[in-house]
Amino acid sequence: MGHIADKEFIRGEVPMTKQEIRAVSVAKLNLKENSILIDVGAGTGSVGIEASTYMPLGKVYAIEKKSEGIELIKENIKKFSIKNMEVIQGTAPDDLSIKNFDRMFVGGSSGKLEKIVEYFIKYSKEKSIIVINAITLETISEVKNIFEKYKIKNIEIINMNVARAKKIGNYTMMYGENPIYIVTGEKGEINE
Repeated sequence: MGHIADKEFIRGEVPMTKQEIRAVSVAKLNLKENSILIDVGAGTGSVGIEASTYMPLGKVYAIEKKSEGIELIKENIKKFSIKNMEVIQGTAPDDLSIKNFDRMFVGGSSGKLEKIVEYFIKYSKEKSIIVINAITLETISEVKNIFEKYKIKNIEIINMNVARAKKIGNYTMMYGENPIYIVTGEKGEINE
């Protein structure tokens, strides 16, 4: 299936990663067909659902704290006939028990970013990839400090700005969406 347009998702009032940001975030995860992905702060499930289509032999664990989000994820799983995704209601990392995964996407952290990265370091496989979406400069600063503390390698930070065309009479104007930072990093070798 691959890329899915925003309008295809059942949305409600839950925030959703926009399709251009989702496309780049999923690409940065560098998924393999048998990857195990944890989607933290899954919202509507858009990232996990799109990612699941690239990993037919893998699995997505989507964790979301809001009941409305959980219902939307389940509806979207059903709509897109996704068979390799499990939904967990709760917050990361407290309600996670998945070990030996190799990919993590963080769309929302509920203020527990350091504990989430610590979980990633502790339980993911060697050379696993983490991708974090951030909106604020404060979050970017926090991510940088946490990544340095946990010796995350190959750190890449990109900023994406998307503008959409709208017709205003005879003219077409571009309306900007909020810029988003996409931060990617890799777990180093374990020296224990």
